[in-house]
Amino acid sequence: MTRLRELAAEFLALTDEPRTWRRLGDSMAGADGITFLCPACFAANGGPRGTHAVICWFRGRVPDDLPPVPGRWTPAGTGLDDLTFVPGDPPMATSVLLTGPGCGWHGFVTNGSAA
Repeated sequence: MTRLRELAAEFLALTDEPRTWRRLGDSMAGADGITFLCPACFAANGGPRGTHAVICWFRGRVPDDLPPVPGRWTPAGTGLDDLTFVPGDPPMATSVLLTGPGCGWHGFVTNGSAA
């Protein structure tokens, strides 16, 4: 498992402008989602160079049609070091699956790590 901090993770917040966001750094306060480098490509590339980012929007915080879609996750924890995607209520999937062209990473965000 690779720590989110090693994957240059940052929380995101939507702005008042349509379909734009700002980076919050490691503060989960007011976060609507998170971005981090793909753990599969990070490992394959030996680091960040050539590694694409992953965006995970938090359930109930962003419009359902805001890309990337369709996934939405329920966060638990206090920040980057213990963030975990949990089933929520009603229960939903906790894994992250990248579809379409690209690497197709499928993994989990658990206790501040992605794998």
